[in-house]
Amino acid sequence: MDLYERQDLKDFLRSLFGEQASVWHMNEGLFNLTYKLVAESGLCSGVMDFVPRPMPPGASAMKYLAKQARGIFLRTISQNKKQYIVCVRAAAWKMVREFQLAARGM
Repeated sequence: MDLYERQDLKDFLRSLFGEQASVWHMNEGLFNLTYKLVAESGLCSGVMDFVPRPMPPGASAMKYLAKQARGIFLRTISQNKKQYIVCVRAAAWKMVREFQLAARGM
């Protein structure tokens, strides 16, 4: 993940878990858990926000789609914090232990 993606993820997790998320190392495990959290919360109204943009000529399809999916997801949660906080607060607290372990690389 690049610097901006890490910051978006950290901002979102801080809004859910408070200051404990400030010291977590933003990694792929935390990203995957965040994605799982949002999916389990039953959100479906923003599905169209996750459609990738057109792929430029000559780009590697798999790398491009992975980067697009990650970027769209992180931009969406960082721009709609209040909506997501309301929707995922219960799921976040249910998964807090998983997030703490993932932040430690476990």
